[in-house]
Amino acid sequence: MLAAVLACGDGAVLSHGSAAELLGLWEKRAIPVDVIVPRRSGRKIQDVRWHHVLRPEPEEIGVTEGIPCTTISRTLVDLAGRVGEKSLRRLVEQAAVLRLLDIRDVDRVLARGRRRGAPVLRPILDVWRTEDERIPRLRNPFEARVLPGLVEVGLPRPQCNVKLRIDGHILEVDLLWKEQRLVIETDGEETHGTRAAFQHDRWRDQVLAAAGYRTARVTWRQMENEPASTLKRIKRMLEAL
Repeated sequence: MLAAVLACGDGAVLSHGSAAELLGLWEKRAIPVDVIVPRRSGRKIQDVRWHHVLRPEPEEIGVTEGIPCTTISRTLVDLAGRVGEKSLRRLVEQAAVLRLLDIRDVDRVLARGRRRGAPVLRPILDVWRTEDERIPRLRNPFEARVLPGLVEVGLPRPQCNVKLRIDGHILEVDLLWKEQRLVIETDGEETHGTRAAFQHDRWRDQVLAAAGYRTARVTWRQMENEPASTLKRIKRMLEAL
């Protein structure tokens, strides 16, 4: 990546899919390397994809691992017109998990001019907007997958990764609706698929139930295969006071 940027001359910046990879937004190996170049003229370089787009402002450029690179906000805007809606949602979710999603900053980048992917990106961002403009603290992509879905179906926004003190124990629950005393746990196979995790999860459920909390577990496969039905069941649980 650094070689590609240097080969493109002064003012070149890593961008688009390559920037997303460097910034940790996805694991995809972006070949050829994506670079925004300052001029339209110049020779072609093998395995380097030049992007002649709106030049990034200084605040839209950072340095990651010694490589000049577009910021996460600028990278999301650049990719919005080049990837599908599902992929764009995953990029936004990962930015939220990394606690690097700055919706106000993305809005500022979008406001600079017409961007091809803006009509797709803005609705995705809307479900992440909060009154205090703070992104919830999320621990993994699964939680970032569930939270927007809850908001999109009109459910009240839950508290995320809340610590509850019960009978001398401190339990951190994934999603909590305090008024309804409903806890949703997001069970990924990588952390909940072992025998020890199974036993611990059952113990947690019992402690929460004894304290008057209803607990339901949502699996990654459910959100992948039947997201609408899963979210509908959560909605019914919230309404069943």
